Amino acid sequence: MKKFKVSLIELNYETKPDLFSPKGLDMGTELLLSTLPKFGYDTALDWGCGWGAIAMWLGKNNQKAKVTAIDSDIAAVKTAQDNAKINELNNVHILASHGYDEVPESHKFDIIASNPPTHRGREVVDNMIIQSKDYLNDNGVLLLVVEARIKPWVSRQMKEVFGNCKIVKRGPKNVVVMAQK
Repeated sequence: MKKFKVSLIELNYETKPDLFSPKGLDMGTELLLSTLPKFGYDTALDWGCGWGAIAMWLGKNNQKAKVTAIDSDIAAVKTAQDNAKINELNNVHILASHGYDEVPESHKFDIIASNPPTHRGREVVDNMIIQSKDYLNDNGVLLLVVEARIKPWVSRQMKEVFGNCKIVKRGPKNVVVMAQK
């Protein structure tokens, strides 16, 4: 059993060799998590949850919130579900979904947070940004952590879709960018 702690929230987890960041919390996700305490939410979505770090953090930080996590990788979904159980996070619901395919259109979120799979190509991330707008409540925020070198095209896409984008936090190799609906 491994542990990570960000902004006073400590969580236990297991991961698998074939999932993103198999050895533990990656620098980008840790940067994203460190920005979340400044945002209030009753509903949140972890898009592309992997082993569930963002969803678990959101669920433990606000145990009254309804947190949803999605991933297209069945092994990731199973691992994230196991991790939610380990931490007794009954407010975190994880499901297999290719993008938003399995998320009902009626579900709206105050926060959508992601360390998106930029290695899968620009189209995947661009589509996620476009589709996220429909799943946010009014004044809801999309928070993405990306490598600094690809921030220009990600922020351009966020500005095109949302009309706004700002840098929330910078790390050595990553930036957290936000757009608000």
